[in-house]
Amino acid sequence: MDPPSPLPESNVPTTRGYQQEMLEQSINRNIIIAMDTGSGKTHIAILRVKYEVERESSKVLIWLVLLSSNATHWELQVAWFFAPTVALCTQQKAVIKIYLPFSVGLISGALEPDQWKSVTIWKKVLSTHRVMVSTPQVFLDALRHGYIDLGRDISLLVFDEAHHATGDHPYSRIMTEFYHPLPVQPTIHRTYGVSQVSRPFVMGLTASPIYGGDVEKAFR
Repeated sequence: MDPPSPLPESNVPTTRGYQQEMLEQSINRNIIIAMDTGSGKTHIAILRVKYEVERESSKVLIWLVLLSSNATHWELQVAWFFAPTVALCTQQKAVIKIYLPFSVGLISGALEPDQWKSVTIWKKVLSTHRVMVSTPQVFLDALRHGYIDLGRDISLLVFDEAHHATGDHPYSRIMTEFYHPLPVQPTIHRTYGVSQVSRPFVMGLTASPIYGGDVEKAFR
């Protein structure tokens, strides 16, 4: 597959060489980006989300061509962006919406106080938006209630402030309870949709130095 290209919109900051390099490294493997605040981590994540949404659309077209005689419906998988607080989620959603021409949603307990009473809310989330932003606890609860299937519904997970992924933090529980039990598919399968259920790609963002330990293990 050709290397990803920078975002074309004129209002997007110029992509620096190291940002493009990190983006390309993240295309077919999980990666943690540990850089200082203000160094452009979110810009790399937005590039990655854009690439994943476009790849997902291409994957579905290829799948439908391969199975044109049997495939009558296919759900696009969603790229999911986490931030540890509702305030940060709101901020990150606003930034993503500026730069990406896709439907971006935000869900939290404050926005949807009755979210656990009906699967309808979650079906709407998955069918309406290509990119979702939420706190990790909301997502973890949705997984535990069976409203989201991580291997079927999600193609990319982006963890802002990824250094929190230790102990019983929701970041860690998402990976331990739901991510690692999923099958790992060969790159070509994950790229072109030969298997519908497999681990999503993962990108972690942090301004805190990470040298091995639980955080790196969580995102492998």
